[in-house]
Amino acid sequence: MLDTLKLMLNDYEITSQSSLKVQPGAYEVGTGEKLEYALFKNSSGVVHYGSKAYLNEKNWNLTLKPLPGGFRACGAFLQFSVPKNHYGNNYYSTGEHGTQAVFEKVERELREHGVLTDLEKAYLSRVDTVKDIEPQEPFENYSGLFRLLNAKRTQKREYGTTFLLSNTQQEFCIYDKLAEMRRRNEETSEFPETMRFEHRALNKQKVQALYGFSQAQELFHGGYAVIKEKQRENWLNSLFSFSVEKVLLLGSKQLEEEMKLFKEKYSRNWFQNFLRAYGAYHLAEVAGVEVVKLALESMETDRMKVWRTVQMLEEAKKEIELVKQAENSRKTLGELYEELKEKVCLN
Repeated sequence: MLDTLKLMLNDYEITSQSSLKVQPGAYEVGTGEKLEYALFKNSSGVVHYGSKAYLNEKNWNLTLKPLPGGFRACGAFLQFSVPKNHYGNNYYSTGEHGTQAVFEKVERELREHGVLTDLEKAYLSRVDTVKDIEPQEPFENYSGLFRLLNAKRTQKREYGTTFLLSNTQQEFCIYDKLAEMRRRNEETSEFPETMRFEHRALNKQKVQALYGFSQAQELFHGGYAVIKEKQRENWLNSLFSFSVEKVLLLGSKQLEEEMKLFKEKYSRNWFQNFLRAYGAYHLAEVAGVEVVKLALESMETDRMKVWRTVQMLEEAKKEIELVKQAENSRKTLGELYEELKEKVCLN
């Protein structure tokens, strides 16, 4: 269920033998004045200045940097993937006990690098939860549905096998998990087709608002169960708040936009042209242009007439493709929506 966590360390000590790297601050050419901050004081009392300090390990990243808002105070932020630390990849989900074991592991590794802290006393400044499902159709068949759905006060983006709704507080991301793993050259042959639904609470205030707590130790005192329950609510109240009838209405709005484009182009005979183009489009989709061509060739001896007919078919098909985002699924939008809603929110 949990994937990436970002913690703001509440109490920590950095030894004089720490592996932290300090990045020097920029300076103004004319005056030579450096723009640096007091990042931390180590256990020997030495203050280290710079623009930021960092420690990047394979499975976690630690950054010390000035806090926003013009204050000269600095914060220490630790980011890591819970399942990646537990399993070596982030495909499988870890339970509450596995998450606690990861906290102990990362805390131990920090200590080995000269950073002493109690991670359970840290604040949660980002929480990513994931829900994996095995879809009945290829990912691209759901693209038309994703384009219709939107959450309140979010911006919508689409990147091939990834669909993202986001604002400054949270993100809802749906993507082809195996495609993402293959982009990182990870082996996927043992896994079934997987669609991942990932929700990201992007700051401490949003974590507190959604889950009712923001201190890491609460995860292991009832908080894990709260996040698991709220995970369903987050999706149900955002992308899956529609009834099937509402989804079909959204689909009719898309069809209306397609009709408007034909009416603008053809005016008087727009609907006849719309029917002709749609008929050609579906004939080409169901049978394929080559199959139609072979059938015509067996019936018609005039090669030029066959060629003109195929050209007319292809042109009408392209006309619809220009206004329609083609779907490969034979299921209705309502059926696709019901499938995802049941698997994400009701199981």
